[in-house]
Amino acid sequence: MAIKVKDKKCGSSFLFGESVSDKIRKRAQELFEKRGSASGDALTDWLEAEKQIKSELRK
Repeated sequence: MAIKVKDKKCGSSFLFGESVSDKIRKRAQELFEKRGSASGDALTDWLEAEKQIKSELRK
């Protein structure tokens, strides 16, 4: 079971010491690389990564 903690100082949510935005950034990078590192879909990668990470956090 994941432990989610809110850092009151900077307002970021952390999951095992890693901020949610860091997890999203890493997942977006993975999606970018998975589709062959073709430019032009950064927003799509970010939104999909955000959707996946938030879904994982709800579990």
